[in-house]
Amino acid sequence: MRNQAIRLKEFGSIKNLKLENISIPEIESNEVLVKVYCAGISFADILIVEGKYQDAPELPFVPGLEVSGIIEKVGKEVQGLKEGDEVVGLSAWGAFAEYVKLDSKFVVRKSENMPFEVAASMTINYGTSYYALVERARIREGQKILILGASGGIGLSAIEISKAFNCNVTAVASSKEKLETCEKYGADNLILNNSNNLKESLKEQQAGKFDLIYDTIGGQDTIDSLSFVEWEGQILIMGFASGDIASVPVNKILLKGCNLIGIFWGPFARGNTNFNLQSIKEVCNLYEKGLLQISDPELYLINDFKEAMSKIKNRESIGKLCFYTEAFSKS
Repeated sequence: MRNQAIRLKEFGSIKNLKLENISIPEIESNEVLVKVYCAGISFADILIVEGKYQDAPELPFVPGLEVSGIIEKVGKEVQGLKEGDEVVGLSAWGAFAEYVKLDSKFVVRKSENMPFEVAASMTINYGTSYYALVERARIREGQKILILGASGGIGLSAIEISKAFNCNVTAVASSKEKLETCEKYGADNLILNNSNNLKESLKEQQAGKFDLIYDTIGGQDTIDSLSFVEWEGQILIMGFASGDIASVPVNKILLKGCNLIGIFWGPFARGNTNFNLQSIKEVCNLYEKGLLQISDPELYLINDFKEAMSKIKNRESIGKLCFYTEAFSKS
């Protein structure tokens, strides 16, 4: 059987990725082999390829962290899963291929009414946001939440989960088109920041102060956001999409009495598999109840990987992007 995969042999650039035929992986007793239908693309994938991520694999390797598809083989120690199951899962690496092996601890059956492309687009974004907002921040009804970089996949997931808990959400994005998407996902207030000066944008539009700030951008935005957090509020550091690591003035944290909380979901998910699986199941339940829309991602054939990944790198995407395979197109 053929197994087309996107492979990296040298860190540094998306240009270093090549589409190759590789062998179908052999599974261990605790693993399942999944025929890939769709694979979600995240900003973390770009950072990994560029060698800028906190957790780097050995070369050569196949990128890709989140996947949906159908189980082809089951290891002898696997329980609760069988051949033919339609599943969603997380991989350390390897999802950008036609076949991937997954530790069964990171695989769940997808909701019956959830399309494969939606399933592949929700694990990292919605899993991360659920963990950050529900487990770490303990959000409560009525809280005011500011989301920076709100039009990206993880920002949109944060909007939806916050609204599912009846919070008031203010979304910040760099274009009117992106803000329109945020509004469709349920944002109550919209802040245009097309000048790369968050502090001025929030002042001009009289944003006020917030119980919680969800920061996917990093850099100067992290520093600016400290002026807009309430006393004893919380700032969740979700990532560094700006490419810059902020030198945070700790005196402002002291004067605000606020909590600065780092969110690195990958190690948590690997170390807390039961909670990780429960989080994904809770997201699926919210989807089934109609509290999350998890809109269809923008789809790219796996052969068009450079176009898709460049769009994310250049911050031209709105919402989630996914690869799909020939198996998906025939389903």
